[in-house]
Amino acid sequence: MSFIPFEPQMAQSGINGPYPVLFAGFNAPDGDALPFAALGIGSIYQQLDRTNGLVTRTYTKLKANGHDNDWVGGLQCITETVARSAFTDGGSTSGTYNLKTQIPANAWALQTVLTDVTGFTGDTSAVIIVGDGTDTDRYNTGTPSVFTTVQAIDLGVPSGTKIHTTAKTVTITITSAADFTNVAAGSLTIRLYYLV
Repeated sequence: MSFIPFEPQMAQSGINGPYPVLFAGFNAPDGDALPFAALGIGSIYQQLDRTNGLVTRTYTKLKANGHDNDWVGGLQCITETVARSAFTDGGSTSGTYNLKTQIPANAWALQTVLTDVTGFTGDTSAVIIVGDGTDTDRYNTGTPSVFTTVQAIDLGVPSGTKIHTTAKTVTITITSAADFTNVAAGSLTIRLYYLV
């Protein structure tokens, strides 16, 4: 059985320096500190969230200059499955939920999709928007329905600013027809894709 060591197990090729490795840890890559500075080009590092047990980002070492920018994130995905019971009832027609993983500073938002949607039923309709707490629909276009059980929904391109100058908490808002308290069931898996 193989495993991903928290401290990388390094070996030398004898010709081109250290082999690339796959490993994980809790901090962002520090390109001028060990073990990051000593790893071979092509190494892959997965940053973990200690609190929630999630992989937050994946980095690849593209050059060996001893700098933080030796490590590039590339395409990333925030993904989480959320049930109706996790939403906070706003006291009117809407319920909200904040994802556990933030979209980081310097990220460029690309697309948001839903999969494995179990309809948010109990009222006569339910629609979704995905934002950052300030711009309530920053990560989608329109108000797609989540009332019916479906395999996948494309939420459209981001309608707000795509570049992030600071980290942002992703907020899902589901709005029903009369009162969010009436929504008795529902769940979805959200995937927000971005570049960093």
